[in-house]
Order: sequence, then structure tokens, then C-alpha cells
Amino acid sequence: MPMQSEQALVAALAAQQPFEGEVAGGAVYLHIREYVPYVATAVHTGSRLRTSLHGNIALSEQARFEEEDPHTGELIDAMPIVLIARDSRYEYDLNRAPQQAIYTQAWGKEVWQQQPDGTERDLSLSKHAAYYQVLKLVLDTLEKKFGACLVFDIHSYNWQVRQYDFAPDFNLGTAQLDALRWRPVFNTLRQQLCRKKFQGAPLSFAENSVFQGDGYQATFITKTYKNTLILPLEVRKFFMDELTGELYPLVFEKLKRNLHIALTQTARFFIKRYCSKAMVQFNHVQQHIDPAIKSVDLALYKLARNLDTLHYVNPTNIAQEKRRFFNKSHYRPQFKYRPLRMDPYEFKEQLYRLPVADISDPLIKDIYRKLIDNFATKIDVITQVGKEQFLYNSLRYYGEPSVDDIANARFIIHATEPQPAAPKTINAEQALGRFEQAIAQMQLPCKVSLSTKLVAKAMVDNGKKTLLVNSTAMFSELDVRALIEHEIGVHLLTTLNAEQQPLHLLRLGLPGNTYTQEGLAIFREFQSGNINLMRLKTLALRVLAVDKMVNGEQFYQVYEFLRDTSYLGSAEAFGLTTRVFRGGGFTKDHLYLKGFRDVVKLSQQRSLDNLYLGKTGLAQLDAIDMLVERQLLDKPAYLPDYSRDPAQPDAILSYLISCIK
Repeated sequence: MPMQSEQALVAALAAQQPFEGEVAGGAVYLHIREYVPYVATAVHTGSRLRTSLHGNIALSEQARFEEEDPHTGELIDAMPIVLIARDSRYEYDLNRAPQQAIYTQAWGKEVWQQQPDGTERDLSLSKHAAYYQVLKLVLDTLEKKFGACLVFDIHSYNWQVRQYDFAPDFNLGTAQLDALRWRPVFNTLRQQLCRKKFQGAPLSFAENSVFQGDGYQATFITKTYKNTLILPLEVRKFFMDELTGELYPLVFEKLKRNLHIALTQTARFFIKRYCSKAMVQFNHVQQHIDPAIKSVDLALYKLARNLDTLHYVNPTNIAQEKRRFFNKSHYRPQFKYRPLRMDPYEFKEQLYRLPVADISDPLIKDIYRKLIDNFATKIDVITQVGKEQFLYNSLRYYGEPSVDDIANARFIIHATEPQPAAPKTINAEQALGRFEQAIAQMQLPCKVSLSTKLVAKAMVDNGKKTLLVNSTAMFSELDVRALIEHEIGVHLLTTLNAEQQPLHLLRLGLPGNTYTQEGLAIFREFQSGNINLMRLKTLALRVLAVDKMVNGEQFYQVYEFLRDTSYLGSAEAFGLTTRVFRGGGFTKDHLYLKGFRDVVKLSQQRSLDNLYLGKTGLAQLDAIDMLVERQLLDKPAYLPDYSRDPAQPDAILSYLISCIK
């Protein structure tokens, strides 16, 4: 790590240039990647003790470690402006006033066998003063530029050793702060930190419970600055064994990601409310994409871009087996599939060799880790096509209908259709012409083609940017309009948007992208007024068909159940049953209704535009929004034509959809 002088820092601040290095004689690490009105500090993460003091100290390294705040520097190292202390608090404590910064006793223990002499004390206190000089230079610059500034003062605390009656996961110390003025920021931080459960349990947050925030850094900032707020935040050491120092890597990585998001979102709130008017439109802009991200992104794309589940799961002999099924009672179709064109073991080895650990940003690192795990499961699904293990792996990847899913499906099935279904008088060639016309009107760089190998009426081939139309299918007018919105207005648009992105991950598809894409596509049918109750019943029948298949019913039994409902003709019932049984038991189809339900609920709370960026996932939407703000991802170039949508959706359908739980 390069040593940097105070003069170099002053010059960088004056020129608004990035800065990185150790300052204050190596006692503090500082990086400024971007000039933003928020800073993160970790003043107790250091453990270094000056060599000349080793003979004086009474405490072992392990004893010192217990009251230091290990790993807090790592928790914040992806923030745009960071100060991290290198030296142990037992040499001088940055969170104590200069006159108390060098301990005699600490936590009931004698710190020194022999107190440091005057020269040693002066050297330690000079480092203490240098830290605050560096902090002041940074905050002077930021408060002048932005009108206000926010400092996240991150610590960790022992809860097992202390044996508190109540040990919150996060404790905010506000003893020195103007609570009336800054209460909205406190509340935002609480909300952001507690948004997500951790290991299945909600996270706890307290104010002035185990610590009150009466440290010197808070005193210094509060007295020196009118418009700079410091938030002293203690994190319970649940990410490590506080007695042995052993880190829990998975817990720590999740905490780091969630903390990064919480601090960034809190900073966004602070900026909009307290910074100068010039900063209201502030975006945390990434000046360039980290080469480590580019390396992992490109390598993963090259490895996984041809891993198309439907290519391997769709049978190649549907027409022949359909004829046999209708000519022979209780016939069990013997579907054939394409052979796998890769070694799955080598594929997995290459997946897990990707250097994701080199990515410093916890948000992006987490996305790629989950994406890699997702592909490892996906290859297991594809490897077992046509075999007994296929259903097990399909359940791992796509899940199965829940009790609520089944209840929702049954509710929809029992709703009464107010009018008869529209006749299917449009053949595949005619439908193809309509789709071509729609693509031309939208000015999309893609094409339409007939196919004899589809189970569905139509589907998008992402790699070829082509809408494939089932050559044997018949369509109603509503079917055609709905498919224009569903296949072209969502699946093709997201394919085209993904290709515009500087990163490839949205071409590959984030975890949960099937559930998200299908939910969004059906929602688009609803938005555009091109959905009816029969369409909802078909989605409900898919849920029930998957449930019956998972519970051991045979192909002909599921087919007969679908025919007995009287909603589907024989060809449609065969097609739906084939969708569910292909590969050996494909559970994907239960996700459509669930995805639709969740997209409807989300649409009532926020814009869905960033779901069109590519093959996104609902669970990652907050992360996607942040990456767009930082310009690591581009805003969608293509969005549906909302101008065609009716002003008021169908009242009966809207009511039924609102009842889906």
C-alpha cells in the first residue's frame, strides 16, 4: 500500500481527484474513489502495535484482539470514501480525547507493564492528531461542496463476554446528536438495516442500548461541523467467534452486502433531504468498471451462455408421441431429448474457479456468487433430463407449488367465466404475420420464425433474437394480442436490453429470472387489457398439474384431470401435460401464477422499468436499481408501449387478481 503525504491529500482534495494510500505516518488508510457526501470510518479495526512498545505492553495479542473491532474495516471497504485505522486502540484510542487516548487500565486490566515514556507517548499522540487532521481535511471539502455530510462510524462489540440481557444486532449511539433534527436519518438507517431477515430471523436494532455513542470522534465532528452528522453504529459480533477470533465467512459476506446496501440507501435519503439543491439529483456514479468484475463477467458469460434449459428439456418427438397417446389407452409417452454438448463436471470446476473473491464490491460479489451457484444447480437439471433424478433437480431449481399456490389456483378454477371463449381461427402462418407487423411497429432488431419442435404456442430464442411460433398451433384474436405483449413486449425486449448492457450477467439471467420474467410477461398481458379469465385458469391448471405430477400421478391421470375440468380441449390438455412431464418432471410451470401475483403487488409500490433491463430477478431489484444509479448498468433502451393500455382494467379480473394471496 503506497504511503501518501498530507500535501498529496490536500492536492487531491483541491483537484477533486481520487486518492488512495496510507497517511498519518501509515496509521490510517484512506481511499476516495468518488466525491460523495458520505464517509465510512473504522477507528478500532487496527491491531498493529509499534515495535518499540512490545516490551512495555502487559496484554497479549489475543487479549488485545478481544476488545478491538476486527473486520470492521472489511465491512466498509467498498464504500466510496473510507478511513480505516491501522494501529491498535491499545497504543492510542482514536475514539478517546487526546488526554485519555493512551490507556492505563482498560476493561479492568492493566495495559502496560511499564508506561511508555514521554517520547513514545508523543509519537502515539501525534498519530492521533494526524488522524483528525486527515478527517478534517476530508470533511471540510465535502461539507463545502455538498452543504452537508454523513459519517458512518462503524464498530463491533462483544456480547458473549459482556453477557448483556439484551444484545441488539445493531446499536446506534445518539447521545451526542441532535435527535430532533436528525431523527429521519436514524429511522431510515433502522429501516434499512432491518429490512431483511438473517438466517430466518429478523434483525434487531436499538438506540443507546449497549453503547451510547459518546466517543471522541462523535464529539469532534459534532462540535466542529454544523451540517455533518455522524452515526456511531455498533454491530454485534455475530459474524465471528468473539472468544477465538474465528470468522464465519458466509455470515460475514452476507452482513457485508446487507450493510453496504443499508448504508448506501441511508446516504441517498440524507442527500435528498439535507444536501444543497445542487445535490438533489446526485447519483453515486461509478467512474469505471473494476477490471476484476469485467474478468469474472466475461469468463462466466463465455462458459454459460449456451446453457439453455428448454433446448435440452423440450422433447424432439412430441408429434409422434402425441399420436401414440391418442391411439393407445393410458399410454405413457416416451419422449426423446437432445444430447448434452458439454462435460457437466468440467463445467462446474470452471464455474467455481472463477475469481469472484477478487471483486471488492460486496453487492456485485454477492450477485456473481449466487449466479454461479444457480448455474451449478442448472447444469444438474440438464444433466438428468429423461432420468429419475431429473424431478429432484427440477424441484431444487424451480421449487414446487406451496399450499397458498394451490389454494390460489383452486380459487381461480372455480370462478365463473362471464362469456364464452373466443374461437381459435388464426393459424400459425397468419399469427406469424401479425407478430412481424408488431415487431416492425416497435422497430425491434429481431425476427419471427415457424417451428415444429415447440410445446408452447410461441417462445423467444434469446440467442437468435427470434420469436418462434408453433407451426401446428391455432390462435384466437386475444391469443395473438396477448403473445405480442408477453413474448415480444417482455421476453424479446429484455433480451435486447440485456445486449445493451456493459456487463453480461443480465443476458445469462439472475437467480429467479424465470419466475420474474413470466410474472412480468403475464402482468404485461393484464396491463394491456389482453388477458381473460380463461388465461388465468390455464395458469391455475398449470399449478395443479405440477402438484399432481409431484405427488406421483401418471401422465394419463393428469391429462384426464385437465380434460375433466372442461376448460381445455384434448390437444391443449396434452400440451399442458407434456409441459409438466417433459424431462422427467418439469416443475417450472407453477411459477407463472406466483410470479404474476408478486409483480402485481410490486407494481403498486414502485416502477418496474428496471425489470426490463434483461433477465432480472425480483429478489435482486434493489441491487439492480443501485447498479443503474452507479452506471454499472444502463437504463433500459426498450420499454413496452404503455400508450396502448386501457385507462381502466377489467373490473372483474382486477377483483379476482386482488384476491390472489
